[in-house]
Amino acid sequence: MSLTMIESLLEKEIGVSADAIGPEVIAKAVRLRVAECGLADIKAYFGFVKTSEEERGNLIEAVVVPETWFFRNKKSFAFLSNYVIREWLPKHRGDRLRVLSVPCSTGEEPYSIIMALMDAGIGENRFHIDGVDISEAALGTANSGVYNKGSFRGDDLSFRKRYFEPKGDAYQLNADVRKGAQFIKGNLLDDSFFMDQEPYDIIFCRNLLIYLSSEAKRRVVEILDRLLMRSGVLFLGHAERQVAVELKFAGIPEFGVFACRKERRKKDNKIKPVVHVQPQPCQRLFEKAGKRLRAAPRSNPPVAVVETFKPKVLSEQIDSKGSLEGKKDVFNEAQRLADQGSLLSALELCETFLRENPVHVQAHFLMGLILEALDNEERAEEFFNKTIYLDPNHYESLNHLSFVVEHRGDKKRAAHLRRRAQRVSQNG
Repeated sequence: MSLTMIESLLEKEIGVSADAIGPEVIAKAVRLRVAECGLADIKAYFGFVKTSEEERGNLIEAVVVPETWFFRNKKSFAFLSNYVIREWLPKHRGDRLRVLSVPCSTGEEPYSIIMALMDAGIGENRFHIDGVDISEAALGTANSGVYNKGSFRGDDLSFRKRYFEPKGDAYQLNADVRKGAQFIKGNLLDDSFFMDQEPYDIIFCRNLLIYLSSEAKRRVVEILDRLLMRSGVLFLGHAERQVAVELKFAGIPEFGVFACRKERRKKDNKIKPVVHVQPQPCQRLFEKAGKRLRAAPRSNPPVAVVETFKPKVLSEQIDSKGSLEGKKDVFNEAQRLADQGSLLSALELCETFLRENPVHVQAHFLMGLILEALDNEERAEEFFNKTIYLDPNHYESLNHLSFVVEHRGDKKRAAHLRRRAQRVSQNG
């Protein structure tokens, strides 16, 4: 009971849903804090943490484990540079671009934004970057600008030669880049968050919504809506764009770029409240550190990007030795590798899995997501189509495919796919 009450306390403080982040993650963090505080049990710890603001901060630090690296999803940063040069600068001569990264974790994202803008020839006097996170430890790393090898992933690390200096086994970011960002401790779930701030031209809020309760999602999107300029762009994670689209943002049909524009709305057309419903088990693709998560099923209006479709596995795939669990492990490992940015390894493992499990719906969808992240539009479309063939009501694939075909210029088919997705949502 005390653990459940601690989960409720965390949801109230930072919006994290135990069903989304994984109850075992919270349980492990609590056990560590109980031992660190020298308390007898979880019941004693709950009595302590609910009265100690400092200990609540320590618990949050233990729960919020960052998984980030420089230029995560490079397509987004390429789109950012092109957008600023071709669209924003011509309309804002003399203005300073304002960008918010929240949560900014250990700083890789805001610094990637700065390096992308500098590589595009935009002077440091033309932009201002705010990085916000709830973790003091993460902000400490961001301010230091010292990063180990885990922050550098992918084949193209040329930026490291331009902007970093070796420091033992780590790398020190150049001062010219560091001074372009300001780091601030803050909680995006506070209703008064940045209430007096000027709105931002661009907001990066990636891989946060997937860990939040339905109500927290709604509140965050409302706050992002308030903080974003009318013509602003919002960058989200792979599995999050549809949440914002369903809450009145307009998806940008750029392949591999998971971003939205702010839609104009009437004054009385406020974001509708999300009805909180009991989550059902499902696996989220591109999940954090390979953890098994849960997401809320569709409500009315729908908000969950990840629905409760269960993978279809033929009974013939279960042999006498009970190898189904082993097959699940292979699929889970493919998801873990994808989330860590090892896309080619994830692709190879997923292909191997599909050769033995040719009608596994979620594996086809995962292939589509990986190929989308690898900028292979033709093959991504192929696997999204296969997913829909196996499950005509696969909500996520219908939405992802709609953006792929719209980027190709087929607006009519894109609109048809979105209507199908909407019908699935309404009938869910």
